[in-house]
Amino acid sequence: MAASRTKIRTAKSHHKVNGKAIADSTRIEEVTVREKENPLAWKFISFPEMSELARLKVDLVEKALAEILQLEQYQYCMKEGSLLDYYVSGFWWAKEQDFTLLQMSVFMTILNIILENISNKHLPLLDNLRELTKLMTEVSQSSSDKSRGVEFFTVDQAKAIIDYMKISVFQHYGLYEFLFHHTPDLGILDTKLEVEVIKSADPFPPPLEESLTWDIYSSFVLLQSTEEPEAEVEAETEENMEVKALTTEGPLACYSIDDVKSVLSQVTGEVLANIQSEISEKLQKQEEAFTARINKLKKL
Repeated sequence: MAASRTKIRTAKSHHKVNGKAIADSTRIEEVTVREKENPLAWKFISFPEMSELARLKVDLVEKALAEILQLEQYQYCMKEGSLLDYYVSGFWWAKEQDFTLLQMSVFMTILNIILENISNKHLPLLDNLRELTKLMTEVSQSSSDKSRGVEFFTVDQAKAIIDYMKISVFQHYGLYEFLFHHTPDLGILDTKLEVEVIKSADPFPPPLEESLTWDIYSSFVLLQSTEEPEAEVEAETEENMEVKALTTEGPLACYSIDDVKSVLSQVTGEVLANIQSEISEKLQKQEEAFTARINKLKKL
């Protein structure tokens, strides 16, 4: 009996040792997997959310990110709208760079960390640049050592990320500081203005102002309003016809063709007589001048 009990105890202890060894081995495997995976992956946006975002267009990405970040007033609040635009622009830029899902997740985490350094930690520009440098060293692989795997950023990708961060965030650092650390003047939003509305000259307002249906408005009100302008148009057309009739007759309507011809012949005869007298006077003066010159030449 004692020998059998010792065998059972040794078997139980051996079983415990084997279970501990199995647990240790699984932990070691988990550690190795975590070491291979990028340390900033899935910290800000999870894998299912990132997979869903990668399949959407720009307008749908904006709505999806607004739900993920819980920005419910982004269409009306300047702060939430700026934050959403910051993340949407960064996500779409990373997608255009052909990053993998894990790399896009890491990049979105970097965007979040840099923005939190401005909003929560109040870091100045130079300190935040140093933080970006540290983050890029953690998630990038050197050109000589490529043992970290393709899920880490290459040297060219790291340079592109730094250039993008300079243009998008650090170039407008003062604006982001103002966005997080200054509140707008609410008095401007509460200003009330009194506006006088000029009454319409039309005695019959549109149907919506009188709460009438279009059938009633078109059959009763609209017909009355259109009859008067038609009468006015007819009166105006008659006046225009009379004016045209008066203007077409002209001042020579009471004269015949023979009278006109006689008047024109008299006028032309007088004009021609005046012209002939002027021409004859000029010719006489020229003859006198020529004769005087000829007489001078003869004397010489």
